[in-house]
Amino acid sequence: MALQDLFKNMLFACLGMQEMLREFLEDLVKRGKMSESEAAKIINEFISKSEEAKESFKDNFKEMVQKTLQGMNLVTKDEIENLKSLINDINLRITKIEEKLKD
Repeated sequence: MALQDLFKNMLFACLGMQEMLREFLEDLVKRGKMSESEAAKIINEFISKSEEAKESFKDNFKEMVQKTLQGMNLVTKDEIENLKSLINDINLRITKIEEKLKD
């Protein structure tokens, strides 16, 4: 299973849990076991905690991927950009030298 699929499945699971909680709380409100404001407060807290957990997961996941890539000793985007710039500079120098040799 691809990492993207895993992340999607986790997101859908969280959304499903949120809907189940909402239905459960609505049932408690209908039966008079809880007020609507209490249910709304619980749902809002759940959503808030879910957002915090999502952000924490994203940060941890990003850090894990970065450490894994660093461990693989792969070329970074910045290194590639620096090499492109260096190649462009060398090409300009070569062009100037070729022009001087023609004269």
